[in-house]
Amino acid sequence: MRAPHRRDISARQDLLGKELRQLFDDFTSEDIPDDLLRLAEQLQGAFEKTPSGSEGSEASGADAGDPPPGAVKAP
Repeated sequence: MRAPHRRDISARQDLLGKELRQLFDDFTSEDIPDDLLRLAEQLQGAFEKTPSGSEGSEASGADAGDPPPGAVKAP
């Protein structure tokens, strides 16, 4: 059996990459189940109600209850 050529390996990697990208896109476009959204809202509410003992220690000045930058807030 001969060793595969570099272009054969590259073609297989490209195909695999395309398939993985399609799988990722399909997964991320799915709707979030209602029960998961309710859980996210409960967790967000719990963090907002929790008093932070480290006020003023954040370099950015943000409250400890604030979500991290780029976080998606549940509707």
